[in-house]
Amino acid sequence: MRRLASFFVAAMLVATQASAKPEAIEFSDLVDPLAVVFGDPYKDMGFRLLNELKLVVELDEKLAQKNLAEDERARLTARRSAAKDMLEINGQDVDALLSQRWDVARKRQTARMATNPVLNGAEVTLSGYLIPAPRDADGSGFGYLVPQVGMCSHLPPPPPNQLVRVKLRAGQGNQSLYVPVRISGALHVEKSDATIFILDGKARMLSGWTLEAKTIDLSVAGKQQQK
Repeated sequence: MRRLASFFVAAMLVATQASAKPEAIEFSDLVDPLAVVFGDPYKDMGFRLLNELKLVVELDEKLAQKNLAEDERARLTARRSAAKDMLEINGQDVDALLSQRWDVARKRQTARMATNPVLNGAEVTLSGYLIPAPRDADGSGFGYLVPQVGMCSHLPPPPPNQLVRVKLRAGQGNQSLYVPVRISGALHVEKSDATIFILDGKARMLSGWTLEAKTIDLSVAGKQQQK
């Protein structure tokens, strides 16, 4: 009886998973929400103040040289003082900013790479633009789904945790990379790193996800044109 009950429970679970409607997600959902929550003192500084802080770092490197002429050292020291004064007048703690830069850089890199563990293995639907890629070594067809048209060619690629490598079935993936699509399938955390040719140049495709495409819906293009 226990075996029979276990069989029915397993059968119900399989049936539920098979009939479950894919969850519609956005590219922002692909990011681990915990990885992006950290203090970033540089985020709202603005271009001008960030340039002044960058100048302080560059001047410190030059001033560390032992064979620097005295007049040049005096000139660089004066410019550093001016940059530091500008930052402090605008409420910035220069020493604190300098001491945090490597820690913040590490956290920013983690935020770019960390994938949302909740979506690993989930059946999802995701809309974007599909960039065709050469077939894999075993003959499998692939593409890359990005959130904006022109990414990886005219625009920088998205961060790895928002670049989705799509495993295509036979006959899929022949549409233009300028036409929006909606792809449904099983999503998995799977890192990949490949360089492909797009339009007029090569692009590195560093991805943290693989989506096994079950369906590719082109009707989203028509809906967007009607808006």
